[in-house]
Amino acid sequence: MSRNIEQVSAKEAYERAKSNPQRRYPSPNLGANRLRPTATPIGRPSFKISADESFFTIGSCFARSLEVALINAGMQVTSHEVDLGIIGDSRGFTPNFFNKYSVHSIYNDLKWALERETFPGADILYQVEGKSWYADLQLGLAKLEFPVEAILAFRTQYLDVLARVADADIVVVTLGYVETWFDTKLGIYINTSPPLALVNAEPDRFEFRVLSYEDVLSGLHDIRKLLEKHRTKPLRMLLTVSPVPLLSTFRDMDVLVANTYSKSVQRAAIDAFTRDSDNIDYFPSYEFVMLSNPDVAWQDDDFRHVSPDLVASIMANVIDQYITDPTNIDGEQSIAHNVAATMRLSAKAKDYHGVITAAEGAPDLVTRSTDLMLLLAQAHVQIGDTGTAIDLLVDADNLPTSKGGPLEALINLALDVGEIEVARHYLKEHEQRYPKRAGFRNRTLRANNLG
Repeated sequence: MSRNIEQVSAKEAYERAKSNPQRRYPSPNLGANRLRPTATPIGRPSFKISADESFFTIGSCFARSLEVALINAGMQVTSHEVDLGIIGDSRGFTPNFFNKYSVHSIYNDLKWALERETFPGADILYQVEGKSWYADLQLGLAKLEFPVEAILAFRTQYLDVLARVADADIVVVTLGYVETWFDTKLGIYINTSPPLALVNAEPDRFEFRVLSYEDVLSGLHDIRKLLEKHRTKPLRMLLTVSPVPLLSTFRDMDVLVANTYSKSVQRAAIDAFTRDSDNIDYFPSYEFVMLSNPDVAWQDDDFRHVSPDLVASIMANVIDQYITDPTNIDGEQSIAHNVAATMRLSAKAKDYHGVITAAEGAPDLVTRSTDLMLLLAQAHVQIGDTGTAIDLLVDADNLPTSKGGPLEALINLALDVGEIEVARHYLKEHEQRYPKRAGFRNRTLRANNLG
């Protein structure tokens, strides 16, 4: 029987409302900075994490992004320490093997890693008639052009990595999609769609299934029970929903509508799950992305993959809310990544004062980076502070990492403000120091009639 997510007295509801600083939705006149340029939803941590504790992440491709951001922030991430030998190397970016898109795919991997006798072995390998390669649809659509024995040995290495979940201090689970595939022969959900050749060869073997709220909730409970069974440490878990949308849908509807259902039903199931689970929190990375300015949130070349800078900002928020002793993290590394990410996000949103404010938080780090000095100089140009911009570009040009960018920006800035002779001076210097960059000089001379 279903029950409410929350049920409290009216008096308690009013009391909570009075003490909740994030109660009201932001408006242009009140709290707008909580939505623009990037959203900053606030989670409610039920536990704390020490800086020397380890993380294990599992789930969709967004889990890999969280992994990288945690590592860049100075945290130990055991799921990322991967060496899968020749077969792993043959597929390029090895961590992609670990992308698991549904709650059932996550459960499969964890169960097979922790209870090896349940692993289907060679039965999990699919071979199209007449082809020399195998597909492991739990790993993705990789073509594994190796003997079965070698693939199964590789599979053992892979499961050994996943078994680290039993020893990690914090488990981060990222749910992806609810459009799933079921293998009726093996009686399991698989991670990716079967190739059409396999479907044609065995038309009744595979089914397309769209998970319900109850399916997702049941899957989460199964994951928790499995982990609690095999861990000696108390289970502490962070749950997230991947903001990465469906690439396409197999449902008979608009992919925009299908994707909204996919994310919403998982988000709703998590609230019910955390209601009944101690030390298991939802962290609102999904809301961070979906409520932010889309021009800032997504990578420039698509509408599906989250900007690494926003992911870094999200994980900085996790550290701020959960880590009890952040000074014990590799402080400079963590601060550097956060400051750089904030500066780039602000510049992308044309929030030039935000760029300057972020730089003020770590001036020593900024002045050692050519790229950040260029970013800061451009921000000062945009707010009309040309003098400071020139000083910054001169300093950036003197850095060992400078490869001509600051000097070229200085030339362009001099031209923009009408200082033609100053531009000519720097062009001569540019020719002496960077003789192979004649293309920049020729374009500049032609564009400004300086020939």
